[in-house]
Amino acid sequence: MLLLLGAQQAVAQSARLVLRWKDVAGTQGYELQIAKDPAFVEVVLQTRVPTPAYRWEQLPSVTHWWRVRSFDAEGRPSEWSQPRTVALESTVPVQRLPADDALLPCAQPVEVSFEASALIREFQVELSQSKDFTPARQLSSKAPSVSFGVLPAGTWYWRARALDVRGRTGESTGVRRFTIRPAPPKVKPAADVVLGAPSVTLAWGEVPCAASWVVEASTDTKDKVSLVAKGSSLAFKPNAAGEYRWRVAAVDEGGRPGEWSQESVFRVRLATPTPRGESSTPLKLDLAWTPVVGASQYRVEIAKERDFKQVVSSGVVTGSQFRATDVSPGRVFWRVVARDDKGHASAPSEPRPVEVVAPDPLDAVAWLTPEGDVVVKPGEPVEVAWRPVDKAVFYELEVDGVVAQVPGSPKVLTDLAEGAHAVRLRAKGNSSRVSTWTEPREVYVGVPQVARAEVTQVGDALHIVLRDGKGRPVMDVTPRLMVEKGAIEAPVAGAGFFSARWSPPADGEDVLRIEERDFVTELDLARPLPLMVSLAARAGGLFNFSSVTSPTLTVGLTWRLPVLSRRLGLELRAGVYAASRTVEFGLERVEAQAWVVPLSVLVGWHQPIGAYVLHGGVGPAFQVAAMRVGAARETRVVGDLELAVGVSRRLGPGSLEVEVSGLFGAYDGELATLATGGLGLKVGYSFELGGR
Repeated sequence: MLLLLGAQQAVAQSARLVLRWKDVAGTQGYELQIAKDPAFVEVVLQTRVPTPAYRWEQLPSVTHWWRVRSFDAEGRPSEWSQPRTVALESTVPVQRLPADDALLPCAQPVEVSFEASALIREFQVELSQSKDFTPARQLSSKAPSVSFGVLPAGTWYWRARALDVRGRTGESTGVRRFTIRPAPPKVKPAADVVLGAPSVTLAWGEVPCAASWVVEASTDTKDKVSLVAKGSSLAFKPNAAGEYRWRVAAVDEGGRPGEWSQESVFRVRLATPTPRGESSTPLKLDLAWTPVVGASQYRVEIAKERDFKQVVSSGVVTGSQFRATDVSPGRVFWRVVARDDKGHASAPSEPRPVEVVAPDPLDAVAWLTPEGDVVVKPGEPVEVAWRPVDKAVFYELEVDGVVAQVPGSPKVLTDLAEGAHAVRLRAKGNSSRVSTWTEPREVYVGVPQVARAEVTQVGDALHIVLRDGKGRPVMDVTPRLMVEKGAIEAPVAGAGFFSARWSPPADGEDVLRIEERDFVTELDLARPLPLMVSLAARAGGLFNFSSVTSPTLTVGLTWRLPVLSRRLGLELRAGVYAASRTVEFGLERVEAQAWVVPLSVLVGWHQPIGAYVLHGGVGPAFQVAAMRVGAARETRVVGDLELAVGVSRRLGPGSLEVEVSGLFGAYDGELATLATGGLGLKVGYSFELGGR
């Protein structure tokens, strides 16, 4: 490894530079390289020397690099030493700024600068717009910088010399140039416009030294145009739709352009078509709109809804009219979009509604079979038949939403999966004539799910009808029947119902549970209560002539109502008795006689208590009285209120009853004054018609 010791400079009439390095033992010589760059591409000196020193007679004006390597006795070189610089002071100024070919903004002071040097006491600069410096402007400065002030736009050349410390003028530097040109303008955004508008205003800010302006615009199709403007704005007329990019540069008085501005963008779009009208005749829809400048074609869309998510018809035309022949009758919406040759599109026009006129419909299809909803077994074919429709070309048969064309009636459906299937039908003719859909028929394949049960008591048997959700009887099943207290036999299938014999419990009330697959229901059962009839004798003040009691024979009919656990009953009572009396008025004796028919309607409560039944009732009572007093006769109806309470006990085929009752009422007539109220005791016997 060679150790470089350094460079020693001598300032004399003949400049010299001594380069030294450390001696390497056993070496036979050294090789030295001096270059203008650290990579030693531009080598200015390469030589061999026997000693570890070299005097370079040339005094460089710029920085150089040097390195050295040794050779052994066999002539083999060592590696190069690390490069070192040779930066020598000189009386030739070293130019710093501005760099050669620099671009400087207009209206700003221009200053040149040099590297400081102890050998230079004054810098002398020449400035000219001519390469040969005729004429030239000269300035001097003791500092390593010189200001020219504000210079006109254009290309300038400059060079410099120096006076050294002894007052001698050195050699000139190389010639450098710089260009002063206007700064880039700041553009103002341009608004988007519609093709066919008069123009687009392109504007920008003023910059110093600008005598005119050049504007460059290009489209998204790469077409480019250059325009000249005298002021800071330009009326630009686009000739096509698309995206326009533009920039501007100031031009000085010499015709030299400055830097370009930042690029700005505006868009030119096709105008939105304006609908002119629409008309509809059967099977035809005619649409029209105003032509759009620059448009080469138009796309028309027709949809069921205003949002155009479901487009039912569309087309592309070159003119401003469109006819649709494939739109179903009814209300639709339409809009149109303009396009040019380059694919630019306008915004769609506002949706417009229109009613498509329907042709005269065909006659409705009439079902023959099935006559209604049907249930079939799995694998069983189903025949669908209907009456032919005049002018029908074919028919559309829809099964579960899937439509198939059939030539005519009948059509047999096979391989239907288990479950419910909806079937409907319509006729179709020429010119899109169509009938309305028939009412759908349901074909249920398999056994429908039971939805409800209907139970009817017929004597000691129950008739049970199971129905599905559509009310159809379900027979191809075996329901399970259970009761809580009594007994019931297995059901037997009949004509549309199941029959089962029920043995009710002693109290005649039970709960029936019906199970069939997932269907479960419970129903209350009650044995029909037969009519009760009672015969009794009653004594008491039913019809009094001065508290004379009258025995009464009564007959009662009782209906026990199937409510409130069958405790409530309605009883109708009727009776008959005769009453007479002789009254003396002084010397005259008056005979009075009456036949009375008492009628009453009681609502009563029957409460079993062990072997007894406690009952009571209340209701209106009426007594029809046919009276004779002396020779006078009169028939009257007297209204009363009857209250009764009693007890009965089973005895023999019926029940023995004892009851206390009371009536409340009175009558004041021309022939007699009657007190129809009073208490009575009734003893009787009741039994059920038909037995228990």
